[in-house]
Amino acid sequence: MLEKFTQKAIDIVQNAQIQAGNFDSDKVYSEHILLALALNSKTVEAKLMGAEKINTDELINLINKKIYVKQKPKKREYISFSASAKSILEKSVEIAKEYKNALIMPAHIALSIFFSKNSGAYEVLREFDIDEEKIVNNLIRLIEKNSHKTYYKHPERLEPANQTIDNIDTLFGEQSVLNILNSARSKLSTMGYEILGTEQIAQSILDNPDNEITKILHKYGITKEIFDKELENFSDRNEEYGEKKIIFTPNAFRAMLCTLDTARESGSVEIRPEHIILGILKSKKGIAYKIFDNLSNHNLNFNEEILKDINSLTENVPETLAILRFAKQEAENFNKKTVGTEMILLGILIRQSSLAYNVLKKLGITLKDARREVENLVGYGVEDNTTGFEYSIRAKRMLDIAYEAAKRHGKTKIVSEHLLYAITKQPDCLAMKVLEALGTDVLEIKQGIKQELTREML
Repeated sequence: MLEKFTQKAIDIVQNAQIQAGNFDSDKVYSEHILLALALNSKTVEAKLMGAEKINTDELINLINKKIYVKQKPKKREYISFSASAKSILEKSVEIAKEYKNALIMPAHIALSIFFSKNSGAYEVLREFDIDEEKIVNNLIRLIEKNSHKTYYKHPERLEPANQTIDNIDTLFGEQSVLNILNSARSKLSTMGYEILGTEQIAQSILDNPDNEITKILHKYGITKEIFDKELENFSDRNEEYGEKKIIFTPNAFRAMLCTLDTARESGSVEIRPEHIILGILKSKKGIAYKIFDNLSNHNLNFNEEILKDINSLTENVPETLAILRFAKQEAENFNKKTVGTEMILLGILIRQSSLAYNVLKKLGITLKDARREVENLVGYGVEDNTTGFEYSIRAKRMLDIAYEAAKRHGKTKIVSEHLLYAITKQPDCLAMKVLEALGTDVLEIKQGIKQELTREML
């Protein structure tokens, strides 16, 4: 739970444990949390709670009376938390979520005491001459202020997008993609078309019953025959062209770009038919997408369901996919919709069974410290982005670099060391700024990767 607490909030919790030890208590009680807040009277939260009106000696005496009947603990290094103390800490997390704060601050802990009417801490507070309503309102205003103080667009989204021709050449250089596109082109003459669209690409994939994605689509009642029948309902190709007419329909081109992103986000070096279908679904454009949308009864989560089915075919979740899932969870914890390089770095640190994690661990980089530095970079506030999760320009470039590194070394999967190497190739990205703030540099990281790879080969 404390992973989402700011350092100041962690200090309050740790001080509560110290106070419990000073009282020879068998557990950390809510009263100890209150005392830790009050003793830290220089903080804004303590002042808003009325700590200046609370005599510390009187507070200690009251708390001592409340818990004196508790059994003294046996000698041990760690004093556990009582149910009431856990409840206050859990409530502080709920308050942070309610006000869309990424992390828990002392103000959340203070407010949770006022919302815990049955706790010993609240009963002690009521013994003093404080204006509860005023304090609660002031704490809420402080929390609301923090939730909006960094309402911004992610720094790595402010850079101009640069979808290079190299990426497109890489995509169309894949033999598996070429096979599908050649099959799709052969359908053009029979249809009287000269321009390749998403519908021919999807047909070519469905033509092959051995494709795993074809089998998965069958599960949802989408067969070649049903798709072809649905295609007859489209008398023109306006869905494909949009406003322009080019050799490759704009929506087919967009879908293929999404295909490349999908393959890399799954950690795959090889571009497979399932990536193309997911690319079409992800693009949300074109005739093929319209057909899939109709046949899935306009299921908004169809893309995610297909992805789950694909992932279920492998016993273990691919390393890069797991890291990127953790990265999205971290972005959500920070109330962000953009997954930047800094979130991917946190994902690497969470996935502890990876080579990259071992490199960072030996360099003294911990998840707790990295989160603190990320907090300094992206803040608490809600990002000005109402859409779903998106990768920043730098994060996409990071995946491109990792993809090229994996392919260059003859690997079939992008793994953690490729991602960590990709961070070093963008010295101005947020992830590298976090690592530098924690005392390491590009040279040390690269050397660490080489040493770990050598160790694995022995």
